[in-house]
Amino acid sequence: MSKKRYPRTRQPHKSPNTQAIRRSQLAIIGGVLLSVALVLILKYRAAGPPAATDRGSQATATLPVAVDQTQATAVLPQAEGQALATSLPDELPDAQLERLLAAGQPTLAFFHSTDCVQCIKMMQVVEQVYPEFDDEVALVDVHVYDQRNASLLQRAGIRAIPTQIFFDQTGQGLVVMGAMDPQQFRERLQALAGGQ
Repeated sequence: MSKKRYPRTRQPHKSPNTQAIRRSQLAIIGGVLLSVALVLILKYRAAGPPAATDRGSQATATLPVAVDQTQATAVLPQAEGQALATSLPDELPDAQLERLLAAGQPTLAFFHSTDCVQCIKMMQVVEQVYPEFDDEVALVDVHVYDQRNASLLQRAGIRAIPTQIFFDQTGQGLVVMGAMDPQQFRERLQALAGGQ
């Protein structure tokens, strides 16, 4: 039995220049894709609300870097060209905060979501302690994933959730990022209520 021989097909020889050109083309395409991805990520970060990241019960939801409980002073800049809103049943937090600060009312602005572990913990603390102070300190509840609150989040410079801003009657704010224990929260509200 004789073996049938098939003719060998010749592969075209690639010159070193052809290989270099292909590598250059792939590098350019990869660079373009990386650039587009980076632009999209930066655009989303600049436009989107704070994203909560849960890493167990000890985590603080953050945007974009983990932040432990910290304190700082803040002044909420006035929105240009906005008139103060009247008290309406469906008043948005932005208008409500403007109205309260203009009236010199001590106010707690509470920025949170309903799905991060630390936010849920802080919501329980607010529900437990705040009723003791509801006659002296106003509460503005701000859900960070509600698109109607995007301008307020930007103006307040919210970088992590939960964040509490304790505004005194002059409009100066003390910022506390992260969940607080009930005693810390009570002390902050007492100081705010006592400053009337």
